[in-house]
Amino acid sequence: MTFLLDSNAFLTPALNYYAFDICGSYWGWIASAAKAGTVKSISPVKRELRQKDDQVRNWIDIYSTDLFIPDDAAVSEPMTNISTWVSSQDYTSAAVSEFLSKADSYLVAYALLRNYQIVTLETSEPHRKSKVKIPDACKAFGIGTLTPYQMLRNHGVKF
Repeated sequence: MTFLLDSNAFLTPALNYYAFDICGSYWGWIASAAKAGTVKSISPVKRELRQKDDQVRNWIDIYSTDLFIPDDAAVSEPMTNISTWVSSQDYTSAAVSEFLSKADSYLVAYALLRNYQIVTLETSEPHRKSKVKIPDACKAFGIGTLTPYQMLRNHGVKF
């Protein structure tokens, strides 16, 4: 099984509990798992992460070859399905626009296209109408989600 990392699987650990200077093992494992094909992310996530000049940006610039899946035209079909689904729900128009314009919808589309699971720190909020949450979109399409902690446990990673 391949896992797709959401932006927050990079940003939150880097800024909080897996800072580069105290837990380089997390980042080393991500790089190794990317090389092995177990962990990936997508170009839209990379573009989001490169918006700030910080340690995350520097790290992804080094490891982007193995980690990030290039844009793929084949994702247009699942994106159409996702767009149709999200537009037919009770989300606000602003929530729909935000979801479709950010990497989140592309993560779901790539997971749907390639039968991947998504690693995210987002939690389901099915009754929230002002924001589309990745776990809720994934549930609608039968895509699994897990946290970075669950991903590490599934692989028996210990630091």
